[in-house]
Amino acid sequence: MSSAVGARRRVVVVVTEGATPHLLNRWCDRGELPSFARLRAHGAGGPLDAEAVPYEPPGLVSLLTGARAADHGFLSYWGVHDPDYRPQVLTSGQRRQPLLWQQPEAAGLRFPCVGLFGTHPVEPFDGWLISYPMQTTLRGCHPATLQRELAARGIRPVHDVSIWWSGQARAELLPQLLDADERRGRAALALFDEGADAVIVNLTAIDRSSHIFWQELELGDEEERGSAVLAAYRTADRIIGWFLDRLDGDTTLLAFSEIGFGPLRAYCSVNEALEQAGLLAHGPDGVDWGRSQAFESVQGTHGVNINLVGRYKSGTVAGGDYTRVRDETTAALLAAINPRTGLPLFDAVRPREEVYPGTAVEAAPDLILEPADWRYLPLGDPSWAGHVKRTWQSAWHRPRSYWAALGAGVRDSVQTRDASGPADMTAAVFAALDRDIPAWCAGTPPGQLVS
Repeated sequence: MSSAVGARRRVVVVVTEGATPHLLNRWCDRGELPSFARLRAHGAGGPLDAEAVPYEPPGLVSLLTGARAADHGFLSYWGVHDPDYRPQVLTSGQRRQPLLWQQPEAAGLRFPCVGLFGTHPVEPFDGWLISYPMQTTLRGCHPATLQRELAARGIRPVHDVSIWWSGQARAELLPQLLDADERRGRAALALFDEGADAVIVNLTAIDRSSHIFWQELELGDEEERGSAVLAAYRTADRIIGWFLDRLDGDTTLLAFSEIGFGPLRAYCSVNEALEQAGLLAHGPDGVDWGRSQAFESVQGTHGVNINLVGRYKSGTVAGGDYTRVRDETTAALLAAINPRTGLPLFDAVRPREEVYPGTAVEAAPDLILEPADWRYLPLGDPSWAGHVKRTWQSAWHRPRSYWAALGAGVRDSVQTRDASGPADMTAAVFAALDRDIPAWCAGTPPGQLVS
């Protein structure tokens, strides 16, 4: 590809984290989401499927690196195999692949990136970064003066960690979630107006409100119209509209979500099923690691770890017994019954090398679980599940979401049934910039994006 003489292609990527197709379709048809409707009516789009297990980190880091989760190794917010059985938050230093703007193929491009996991701690580059820290920090931006410069213009973006759900009332929490998205959107818009080439901004209110307030969507049309979830979609729609108003003959807008959403009835403790099968034991202080062979991995991975000698400080399974114990664990989980339905808990239990065939396969749980009913999902590591109030949630992620594009290099009014993936969005960024797709990019731009 090559741009016309004098032309300068630009792209804006708006990640609407958690947006799900059936709600987008319903609310566009009702006239609730005019910007999404404009994307659908005049641009291109189609379904997007999460990689293996639907969770934010795998998809977001795939977007930022062009690599699949099997190669970048970020399967959760936390590492999967901590020697002390206490999963630690993953940091940018543990990423196995460079970020887009660190690659030679992005030379000369200025990237603002706002609010994406996998970028903290910040790494200096010729661009702007508001990272996604999982703890309070004063060093979440690059350059270090960025927050102050934005504040001088009345723009004060906030990190997600500063809005923590601890059971506070909807009237207190929802305005904070919506305001955080609007602040991130305004920061991204300001940096676009500074002349940035490729803007990436992550909006999280749809995801957060869906987790907490999904039950409002099940109470009828009147309650749905006043729901927190619809309010979050409207906020994302308004922010997308800001960028649509700036489209010109050389600019492309790409919107997508790395995950969809659906209702949740209960989290099911995989550790309980393992204990019933004699593969996990409890003592007076919790799990007795010295008598356990398998245990549930951290939330979002749908995984189970084998308690290997040498990998964990109290490992019980020797390397020569790994395959046998993993097979026994697989059989036990396939036989597990959901006590709430009387039906099997899992449709499939797969070895990690089948689900994540790549250079980072060792970063994955030993077994990956496919729920039989997506309303009943694995609880995840109990300590973190309790810390984030996981059992209070009324909805969780689904594999199917969407992508949509409008502007330069996009076919008009074309929708496809073929599902794309997060790494395909990376390829779409390069296509929108009218640049060759790098060899290291695992994705392919959707066919509706042309130079």
